[in-house]
Amino acid sequence: MDPGAGASATLRKRALSIDTAPAAAIEFGSKAAGGRADDEGVGADSVAEEEPVSPTGRLFREPHFRCHIVAVFGLAAPVDLPALRAGVAATLARHPRFCSVQVLNEFEKDARPKWVRTAVNLDDHIIVPELDPAATSADPGKALEDYVSSLSTRPMDHSVPLWEVHVLDFPTAEAAAALALRVHHSVGDGVSMLSLFMACTRSAADPG
Repeated sequence: MDPGAGASATLRKRALSIDTAPAAAIEFGSKAAGGRADDEGVGADSVAEEEPVSPTGRLFREPHFRCHIVAVFGLAAPVDLPALRAGVAATLARHPRFCSVQVLNEFEKDARPKWVRTAVNLDDHIIVPELDPAATSADPGKALEDYVSSLSTRPMDHSVPLWEVHVLDFPTAEAAAALALRVHHSVGDGVSMLSLFMACTRSAADPG
């Protein structure tokens, strides 16, 4: 993926590090293959790592809050889905917040939610919506805008890590295709998410 040249040098300096070594706490499986694909990853470790959810993160857990970060990236070419899956598996999905769920022990006195590592199934996170071909052909810009707008109000499944990549593989006046990244606000703020995304990408002129 090509993040473009518009990001500031400040954000590049703040880019978060990503551990791309094999991680036992992540499983990159396929539902079609029974939740496991041997060429995509390994199973989750039986020992889960835990970390307290921050006060701000706990606030965003409240039922009356539905706060998401939604970012849209225009692409210069149609989406290569296998390459996208491989790239996400090797980078974004290995970040601790992107392979953890919020767990609250209701039997514990004064319990507070914790981030607990879990298995990641890419089928839960990389979403290719079935859109009306007539709508995407007649007014692709509006179709894109309407779909992205709907992401700000749809609930997220809290039983899996709180992020999604939506593949909008149709051309508009500005791009050959688009990706929409949606992250629950308890995971982080917009600047940190952009910094993380920059750390997970590289320039097309520097594929190595």
